Amino acid sequence: MTPVVLAPAARDTRRAIPGGAADARPARAVPRRVRGRPPLLDGPERIEEFLAYVAAGWTVLEALGSMGLARSRTPVYTLRRQDPLFAVALAEAQKKGREARRQARSAETQMDQHGTESSYKRRRCSCTACRDAASRARQRRRQAMAADGTSKEV
Repeated sequence: MTPVVLAPAARDTRRAIPGGAADARPARAVPRRVRGRPPLLDGPERIEEFLAYVAAGWTVLEALGSMGLARSRTPVYTLRRQDPLFAVALAEAQKKGREARRQARSAETQMDQHGTESSYKRRRCSCTACRDAASRARQRRRQAMAADGTSKEV
């Protein structure tokens, strides 16, 4: 008995022949996402714009809102977890943003000089000079209260 030879199906022919019907379809540049949210920062221009907002002192949610993407911070932090370069860039931008917010806050309260109790309490500056100044001020108040006899004894 002779073995049965099956003819290739049409779909097999398209795969086997270069330039066949399968190559006629345009290839997608980016694979289509089936589930989940579409990426918010979908290009280097958008990422640079976002990082510029964050470095200027805006929070992540405020920066997304200014770009018209104020849905959730989760996609940003997912991108940070998946892309180490973005993680480094985001950390640098957030560091610059914190400094920008601190400068803006200190400009509002110009009376709070560095190295004073006021700077320690209002600006939340925890440098050695401000901490020492706050400690000295507390000690003076406690000594004054003890001398007056107004200290709270438990």
